Amino acid sequence: MTISKAQIFNISLNICGVSTPLENPNSSDNKAILLNNYYELAKEYVLKDFDWNFASTYRVLTLTQNQISESKFKYCYDYPNNCICARGIFEQNTNKEYSFSISCNNKGEKVILTDCKNAVLRFTQKIEKEIYFSCEFSMALSYYLASLTAGVITGSSQKGEIAYQKYKEILRKAKVLNAQEGVEEVYDDNTYLDTRG
Repeated sequence: MTISKAQIFNISLNICGVSTPLENPNSSDNKAILLNNYYELAKEYVLKDFDWNFASTYRVLTLTQNQISESKFKYCYDYPNNCICARGIFEQNTNKEYSFSISCNNKGEKVILTDCKNAVLRFTQKIEKEIYFSCEFSMALSYYLASLTAGVITGSSQKGEIAYQKYKEILRKAKVLNAQEGVEEVYDDNTYLDTRG
């Protein structure tokens, strides 16, 4: 199933108790303007709030030209432009995991510090097109967007609080569904030997 920005806006409005749908999410309607004001921030927040499978990717990092002075880590890498949240650092070819820290260089640019020499970053990337959203993410985003805008749309801060609680509940369920995808099968030598005898 694919979803559109208009559908996310209308679900958010339904959550707030508004039944009249928006035909165009970029219209001059006051509700559309309000939802657009919060949309990108809400989307980034929900992407960052959980390690979503559909938004997860890997990249070989590039050593930065602007070093950090007095860092406890050996290496300093550029922070990818499309990174919403860094999740893990692995050494290329060995998959050994390393600790890391996010900092800023002397130009104020975000960088990644680690002791890994040939670093690969696993991260949550920016997803621009709604057609790539999972259904769980779309629901979570709709509820979070409703929690931010309900006070203005309905005049009731309570509706926003209820929407936020529902957002947290959807997030908990999404974690379970997310964990069911891509589960690795553990190979057990003992099981193999038992079946031979």
